[in-house]
Amino acid sequence: MTIDRPVARLRPTPLLATAVLMQVTAIVLYAVNATQPRFSPAWGWLPGIVMMVVTAIACWQTAGTAGLDRVAARLWRSIAWCSALVALGSIGDARQSLLDPERVSQQQHDLPTSIAYAAAVIIVIWALLRLPLGGNRSTTTRFVLDALTIGVTVTVFAWYFTVRALSSGDAQRTTVPMMMLAVLGLIVALALVKVAMTGMGGLEQGTLRWFAAAAVVGTVGGGLVPLVVHMPPGLSVSQIFSPATMLCVALAADRQRRAAGQPLRPARRRLFSVVPYAAVAATDALLLWVSGDSGQVVLVVAIAATALTTLVAVRQIGALRENGRLLSRVDQQLTQLNEYQAELTHRATHDGLTGLANRALFEQAAQEMLALDQPLCLAMIDLDDFKTINDRLGHAVGDAFLTAITERLQANLRAGDVAARLGGDEFGILLPGLTGADAVALLRRIDEAMNLPLSAAGHELVARASVGVAETWPGATAFELLRRADLAMYSAKDAGKGRFAVYDAALERTHEADQRLGADLRRALDAGEFTLAYQPIASLPDGAWTGLETLVRWPQAKIGPDTFIPVAERTGLIVPLGSWIMRTALAQLAAWEAEFGDDAPRHLGVNVSARQLREPGFAGEVRDALIEFGVRPDRFVVEVTETAVFDGGVALDTLVAIKALGVRVALDDFGTGHSSLGLLRTVPADSLKVDKSFVAGIGGASEEAVIASAMIQITEGLHLGAVAEGVETAAQAETLYELGYRFAQGYHFSRPLPPAEVRSHLAGSRLARSSPARN
Repeated sequence: MTIDRPVARLRPTPLLATAVLMQVTAIVLYAVNATQPRFSPAWGWLPGIVMMVVTAIACWQTAGTAGLDRVAARLWRSIAWCSALVALGSIGDARQSLLDPERVSQQQHDLPTSIAYAAAVIIVIWALLRLPLGGNRSTTTRFVLDALTIGVTVTVFAWYFTVRALSSGDAQRTTVPMMMLAVLGLIVALALVKVAMTGMGGLEQGTLRWFAAAAVVGTVGGGLVPLVVHMPPGLSVSQIFSPATMLCVALAADRQRRAAGQPLRPARRRLFSVVPYAAVAATDALLLWVSGDSGQVVLVVAIAATALTTLVAVRQIGALRENGRLLSRVDQQLTQLNEYQAELTHRATHDGLTGLANRALFEQAAQEMLALDQPLCLAMIDLDDFKTINDRLGHAVGDAFLTAITERLQANLRAGDVAARLGGDEFGILLPGLTGADAVALLRRIDEAMNLPLSAAGHELVARASVGVAETWPGATAFELLRRADLAMYSAKDAGKGRFAVYDAALERTHEADQRLGADLRRALDAGEFTLAYQPIASLPDGAWTGLETLVRWPQAKIGPDTFIPVAERTGLIVPLGSWIMRTALAQLAAWEAEFGDDAPRHLGVNVSARQLREPGFAGEVRDALIEFGVRPDRFVVEVTETAVFDGGVALDTLVAIKALGVRVALDDFGTGHSSLGLLRTVPADSLKVDKSFVAGIGGASEEAVIASAMIQITEGLHLGAVAEGVETAAQAETLYELGYRFAQGYHFSRPLPPAEVRSHLAGSRLARSSPARN
């Protein structure tokens, strides 16, 4: 993957403009005096002196640049001092050009000038050597070998030209240049090797290249040119090459100053170093040049040696290029492997659908926030009836709905909040810096935003959620914080969904009690401790039995169903318990039918919870049980409360499927739910069981009597049966009959009976009907 980084562009500045102008001026002055002297040679040194002062200022400014590495700042200060010393040396050369022009042209300096130049060279070499190589032992070894290669090559050239100068009687003119050549050659070696490395004291690559250019210009101009070109009196190539060298240094300083504070770009991989090959090529060229004056035999051997070294170099370069291609492929594969690794890591810590953190990453983030010992709240959000969307509209719409919810959620969170998808329709949010009350206020604003209709795969849907909030405490752990928020969320859901609940100790006590009772319920179910009782449904006004309602009892625990049934609902045990109730009741009905035939109860009702209706395959379970026990579907009644099917969805679909089997459906506790009249248009009910709260106060012109009368009119208009619950007195039964009710149940007719007493009643009824016939 390519990462774009800012590059330090060259931009004109007064210092750079002055440096370029001085370089041009130096070239013009040298060219004019070289063709025909027109003015004093001392003027030719002036541009260089100005250039060196400008360079010293530029380097000093760079050393003080904000964000520059400490080692790099030290280097730039050293180069600034070096430039100042070279300026002093140039002033000495300018003075010498007035006193003894011949000595200047022969690169001979007086003692102060030589000291200034020597001090400058020592400072720059020491500064370069102090730069960290930024590599391992192999990097250091390559540096030493490249430096020695250049040193040997430069020494050979210096020796040859010195010997040649001695043979021509011009040794004095060449001795000093040879020494300078060797020193500058070492500087070139250092600079070139440094350019090939990365991270050297915070120096940017472009800066290092300008350093290398400065070293090359100084070496060629200061050392090689004087050996092959005879200068006119008073002139020196230093008048051109010294400003050029300083111009490169000034450009390096400008580049470094603009790159300060930016990330260093990694150096490109180099297949090989050009330093050894350049050294061999230069030595081969010198060998061919020298052998031309040494006879044919020496020349042939020299040519052969040069050819062999060339072939070996070409072969080696070819092998290195092949290795480079292999390394490039390896790099590509490693890059792909790293990308795959990063993708796998992301998948391991994030949800694939929403892109939010998953549970593992969420818990890790919670633990890290807890370690900060600052206020923190954790919110658990569970979407109410999300399964309905999946079942009725399909999983594609459900996924689009979750994605839309995620976008809406992220748009309303603060910058430091962390959201995660913890399960199918369950989300978690970490709210750092908030207490419980503040967290609820924020979550209410989020809930308001999420309650606005959102589009999911072409459907306009509304999200409702139950939210639990837990606040951190001393010694809190991520696991415990998550558990408390989860407990609060289920409390909100049990309270009627679409609500908020904040964890407190009372919830914990309720939860612990539920868990203990839930464990006892499971044990009791496995041990067969539950029994069934049957309360008759009687006809009015005669009180004859027309059916039975099945009720569950737990005799050993001495706990009423009003206590353990809600716990079974919250813990999920209502599913196996309800299945046992239904099968046991159907088996009992089958036994009564086999024994009493037409005298058996015409209808047997079983209460079914919302949790059972939402259970996949429940309608099939009812069908299989009817077939297993041989009970006609129309003799079985499924009793459901209004709240079980109020939200529609899966529960209502299951009820429709049960109705399609031929099973009868009764709406239990009718009149106490959310939208009773609206339900009658959607729920496939056969009868309504009017809640006992409307029966208890019935009589005369009471409100209960008005409601009970209105309900019987509704059922008659919709062709539904009506059963009045909780009838305890003869007066209530008589009033209900006068209002139009024909069926009722309650203690006035019979308490819930065990199976044996129901059998005795059925046997007595059959005997009573058969006795007049015998008479």
